[in-house]
Amino acid sequence: MRLITLVLFLIVTALGTLFAVLNAAPVTFNYYLGQGELPLSLLLVVMLASGVLLGILSALPMILSLRIRLRKAQKSTTE
Repeated sequence: MRLITLVLFLIVTALGTLFAVLNAAPVTFNYYLGQGELPLSLLLVVMLASGVLLGILSALPMILSLRIRLRKAQKSTTE
C-alpha cells in the first residue's frame, strides 16, 4: 500500500511540476486594491490553496459541534 501511495505521489508531483513549467508565463490579475503580476501556475496554486483553506474554515464549526455531540453520546453510553 505504501508503494502505491508513493508512486501516486510521485506521479502527481511530476504532473504538477510539468504544469508549472508549461505555464510559467506571467499573467496580470486584478483585485480590489490594485493589480499584480504572477506566473500562471503560481497564481493557480495560491487560489487553490485559498479555496481549500476557506472550505476547511467554513466546515470547522460543524465538525467541532459534531465532535462535541459524539463525545457527549459516548459519555452517556459508558455511564
